[in-house]
Amino acid sequence: MKKGILITVQIVVLILFVFSFLAAILQFTGSSNPLLRVDHNSAVYNNIEQYDPSLSRLNTLKKLGQYCDSIYAAKAFAGGPVEFERTYTDIASQAVRSRFFHGYSYYAVADNYVSAFISKLTMPGLNALVIPNDILRHDYAACSQQSIVMMEVLKDKGFSTRKVTFVSKNHGGHFAFEVFYKGSWHFFDPNMEPDNTLLNNLGRPGIDFLARNPEILTAAYHRYPKETVLDIFPSYAYGPVNKFPAPRALIFQKTTQFLSYSIWLFFLILLIVVRRKYLRLVRKSFAEGSMVAVPRIHSEVTPAIYPGYRAHGS
Repeated sequence: MKKGILITVQIVVLILFVFSFLAAILQFTGSSNPLLRVDHNSAVYNNIEQYDPSLSRLNTLKKLGQYCDSIYAAKAFAGGPVEFERTYTDIASQAVRSRFFHGYSYYAVADNYVSAFISKLTMPGLNALVIPNDILRHDYAACSQQSIVMMEVLKDKGFSTRKVTFVSKNHGGHFAFEVFYKGSWHFFDPNMEPDNTLLNNLGRPGIDFLARNPEILTAAYHRYPKETVLDIFPSYAYGPVNKFPAPRALIFQKTTQFLSYSIWLFFLILLIVVRRKYLRLVRKSFAEGSMVAVPRIHSEVTPAIYPGYRAHGS
């Protein structure tokens, strides 16, 4: 019975090893394999947002930061006063607006199969991207994802940031953020794209000012129904300053990403251990089965066995 259990365990672990090893290999080729890059959750551009497909080349934080730097350098080189904080935040805002259109991006099986499977079995939101460089592999991103990317670009330049979350009664949640410079906080929302000109003319106020002035708030979000804007934005909460806005999701995704490439090694070691245990059990069973009982041979023959012996000798 014990051998039968070990045989079953070996088969199961072998299957898991083969699957995880092949999956790891496929992930290394996933970015260049069009069959593996199919994303069934792909969003569709609505032809309204400020999306520029040519910016898809900015597929890492480093490239996006360099792009913002180049635009800022061009403005500074052109002459005239250039206010770094306001100019650079505007450049980054426009860059992120143009880099993405709205839609949640998730890990496909070819990206992080451990995360994809766990989230499928538990909570789909676990698989929504939070790692900035992974978000930048897609042309679309949700409000939290666009904000995360822009916050990281600005933090690399020394800006302090904090997330701002909204919970409405009828339209679900929303995610934006604020940047601190010149002694105050300034509100940015790259996903819903409020009117930059209007906000800049007001000195780019924080969400507290906008929530207390609904006529300015609705004018800034003029592309959306007034009822929607007033349902989403008046109720808000701040996140901690200079903290990654989704720390648990970040840990989960980095851990599952590591496991997606390395868990096959765990199954290989487990297979070796179980296999050795099975072979030891087989050898022990074989040794026990080959033992033969040897009868005891007496060195002296008693007269009781051969009664004629004494008579013959006498």
